[in-house]
Amino acid sequence: MYRIKTVSALTGIPKNTLVAWERRYGVPEPERKDNGYRFYSEADVALVLQLKHALAEGLKISEAVERVKRRLAAGPAPSAGEPALSDATAFAELRTALVAALVAFDRERAERLVERLIQVPYAVAIDEVYFPLLRAVGDGWASGEISVTEEHFAAAFVRDQLVAMLLRVGCGPATGRRVACVTFPGDAHELGVLGLSVRLALAGWRVTYLGANLPLEELCRFAESFAPARICVSVIAPVGAPELAAYARRLRARAPRATEVVIGGAGLPGKVPEVAGVRVVPDWHVLVGS
Repeated sequence: MYRIKTVSALTGIPKNTLVAWERRYGVPEPERKDNGYRFYSEADVALVLQLKHALAEGLKISEAVERVKRRLAAGPAPSAGEPALSDATAFAELRTALVAALVAFDRERAERLVERLIQVPYAVAIDEVYFPLLRAVGDGWASGEISVTEEHFAAAFVRDQLVAMLLRVGCGPATGRRVACVTFPGDAHELGVLGLSVRLALAGWRVTYLGANLPLEELCRFAESFAPARICVSVIAPVGAPELAAYARRLRARAPRATEVVIGGAGLPGKVPEVAGVRVVPDWHVLVGS
């Protein structure tokens, strides 16, 4: 459930406009708590996005509302040529369509496509759509079929989706154990650790996302001040074993004893140095349930 401020940020519709639509047309219909605050569901957010796109097509708000109400009355049936996202084929088709939209710099089309993920669990959307999409775009760039500009545009779009997910889950429950997520110094590849942050928040952790390329000294200061239960360091850009070992030893020495230090990612050296008190994981998925 989302507060009106979050819905406004996610959809780009001002809070006053959302309230006006509710009062005049009865859509959306957020739940009202005893304190008077409005709380919106995923379905409410999807409805607001449908209204937004209808307005972009040139419809008046009254016409947009009627269209949405007709669709609701007709029930949740997929459009022609758009199978329900419940199998590998459907996800593959969506990824292909998304890549085509992104390399054409058609963000509006891409946003309409990802609306089909509204009812898909975030973890599934990450594993079945966004990360495979990034790999496909990366392969296209490596082969020369996709330009650097197109690759950057696609990555920025996926980053927006992951950040939105993290915002929607509120970085996890306020009472959850704190986990800090960050990339290795000099490593600007943050999409993997963003996806991990979403997964950890869904698993009940309270995520403090520290972003990319944080200097080791700053991370150590954070660990000393806030004593998180876990620190996750993502290594995507290749790093040498001596540099990694020095980093791990320094972080382990400065972090509180109770803080678990975890390092993982595709950039780890072939022979990973063993550092006492530091856990190295080949796949971030093993952390989600632990």
